[in-house]
Amino acid sequence: MSVVATSVFILFVIIFIGYFIGKRGIVQKDSIPDLSNLVLKVTMPVTVFCSIIDQQGKTSTSPYWQIFVGVAFLHLFSVLLTYVLVKLARVPEKDQGVWLYSCMLSNNGFMGLPLALSVFGSEGMFLMALSNVVTNLLIFSVGIKLLTWHYDIKEKVSFRKMFVNNINIAVVIGFVFLLLNIPVPDIVDQLLSYLSNITSGLSMLVVGLSLSRLAFREVFEDKKMFLLAAIRLLAVPLLLIAVLRVLPFEMDELTRNILILTAALPTSSAQSMITEQYHTNTSAAGRAVFITTLFSVATVPLIMMLAL
Repeated sequence: MSVVATSVFILFVIIFIGYFIGKRGIVQKDSIPDLSNLVLKVTMPVTVFCSIIDQQGKTSTSPYWQIFVGVAFLHLFSVLLTYVLVKLARVPEKDQGVWLYSCMLSNNGFMGLPLALSVFGSEGMFLMALSNVVTNLLIFSVGIKLLTWHYDIKEKVSFRKMFVNNINIAVVIGFVFLLLNIPVPDIVDQLLSYLSNITSGLSMLVVGLSLSRLAFREVFEDKKMFLLAAIRLLAVPLLLIAVLRVLPFEMDELTRNILILTAALPTSSAQSMITEQYHTNTSAAGRAVFITTLFSVATVPLIMMLAL
C-alpha cells in the first residue's frame, strides 16, 4: 500500500509543480497545447509501445478480453448512475452533458497511463493502454454527443477520430511486434526508452499547466460541482469495488486493479478541448476537470488502498 500511496503522491506533486509554474508564468500558457501534443502524439505512444513489447518472453496471466469488457461495463454503469443523479439533483440542461461525460470518461490517458506504470509496472500500463482504446472510441462518439447535448449542433460521428490516433496506432504496432516476437535493436530500444521515460513527469506537468489557466475562485462558484466530484471520485469507484467483489466468476487481479484505478481517476481533460471546438459549455467543462483533478490527489490513494 505504501508503494501505491508514494507513487500516486509523487505524480500529483508534479501536477502542483505544473500548476505553480503556469501561474508564475515560468512556462507561457501559449506553449501548453504544444506540450500536450508532444505527450499525446510522441512520448505517450512510445511509452505504450514499450510497455507492450516489454511483455515479449513473459507469460501474461491477464486475459485481455476482461479489460475490454470490464472498461465497457464501467463506462455504461457510470453514465447510467450519473443520469439518475443528474435528474434528482436538477442539474441545468446545458450542464447535463458535461456531468454525464465527466462521470463516464476518466483521464486514463494523461494520468492513467503514467500512474499504472508507476504502481503496477509495464504490464499494468499495457492493460491501461488497452482500456484507453475503448475510451478513445467513446470520447469521439458518445463523448461529443454528450458535450453538444441541448445545443443546436448536429455532429456526425467521425470513425477516423475514433480509431486513428497515435496511441491506438502504438497499440496495434506493439501487438504486431509482440505476437510475431520481432526483436528491437539495442540502439532503437535505448532511444525509445529515453523518450518513454519522459512521459510520466511531463504528462503530469501538462495537467498542472492546463489547470493553471483557470481562475481559482471562479472554479468553486458552482457548488453542485462538488457533487459531480463526489460521484466521479467516490461513488463510481466504490460501487465498482462492491460489484467486483460479488462477481460470480474470478477476475484477474491486475485487470481488477486497473479497472478500479480507471474508475478512481478524475474526469477526462479532453472535454475542455471538445467544448472549445464546438463552442459549448467550456466553463462547466473546465470546472469539472479542475475540481476532480484537485480532489483526486486525496481520493485516488484512498480508493487504491481500499482496493488493494
